[in-house]
Amino acid sequence: MHEAPENGHQVLQGRPPRSGYGTEARISVVPLADPWEDGEREAFEASGSDAFMVAPLLRVVGEPGRRRLFVGRVRVSARGQERPRVSLALQAVWSEAGGWREETELPSPADDALIASLAKPAHGFDGDAARVVVTMAKAFAEGSRNEVLRLRGLRYELERGIADQLAGRSDTALRPLLAAAVELATAVGRARDQAVQAARQGLWIWLWHADVYLADLPHMKESAPTGELPEWAVTYRAGVRHCAAMDTELAEEASRLHSLLNSMSTFAIAQGSEAQDRFTLVVGVGAALVALPALVLTLYGAAPFLPMNSFDRAWRALLPIGITALTAALVAIRWMPGRTSARHYAATAAVVLGLLSVLLLAGVLVPG
Repeated sequence: MHEAPENGHQVLQGRPPRSGYGTEARISVVPLADPWEDGEREAFEASGSDAFMVAPLLRVVGEPGRRRLFVGRVRVSARGQERPRVSLALQAVWSEAGGWREETELPSPADDALIASLAKPAHGFDGDAARVVVTMAKAFAEGSRNEVLRLRGLRYELERGIADQLAGRSDTALRPLLAAAVELATAVGRARDQAVQAARQGLWIWLWHADVYLADLPHMKESAPTGELPEWAVTYRAGVRHCAAMDTELAEEASRLHSLLNSMSTFAIAQGSEAQDRFTLVVGVGAALVALPALVLTLYGAAPFLPMNSFDRAWRALLPIGITALTAALVAIRWMPGRTSARHYAATAAVVLGLLSVLLLAGVLVPG
């Protein structure tokens, strides 16, 4: 993935836009190195900014069937009176089109859906660069926490698809559903990693304001005095708490998805056993359809009805065979494992009719 250029966009103005909310920012999209190779210090030094914060990024955008899931970090920096910079450091992007899968290409910073996802929640801005950066980081952390609800909605859809498949209300195979569950579990795990790291690092405020970080504000009560700390320290505290809450909620989602995967594995084993039973039954029915006519002809003989050059000869020879074969096949279908539909009975009747047609043709072609 390559680094994308910066562009100016309005962010955190709400949707629809609210008067007096939001701010214009220069947005870039960059790849995120592995989480264990923390490059935030390098990013801070390269920005040359007065204030620098990093919040977790989790966004689900797009319409059903074409949604995308973004996981990474939001780096916010500002210097003096310049417009703040927002760098979307993406760790991974998943696409729903054609089944959930991880993409390999870096989205453009002009991606309308991605930029639109940065509009919520609406926040107002005033004060110096530090206050603006802290407020933006808190807002982006809150927005990522809010997106957990959308992520939970994806799990609900997956559970509905599994229920429909098991009940026979859908023709969707179990394997794509299992693959989707694995992909979503991976996405949840990576998003949780980002939330945990952001809470642990205090949104990386220690890079430029160690006093606020060392004050351990996230664990203080609302009424606790902040002494000589800046007034925006309370906003910072709220941002870290959003990260901690996001971690808790994602942990629950991860547990639910892994339980779902275990259940789906059991379903897959049961489905394989049922398919084997069906195959065995089909083979048995096929053998019966071949053996029963032979048994009838052996017991009663076919010579008096051959050749079948008249209707009287044909129905007298084929009626016992047809009734016997159809009865045996319908009884087998009735006790077939799984759900039986009218389609199964129609297919059985067609097979018996085809067998009788072959016997009739053979009887007509027999020499007199």
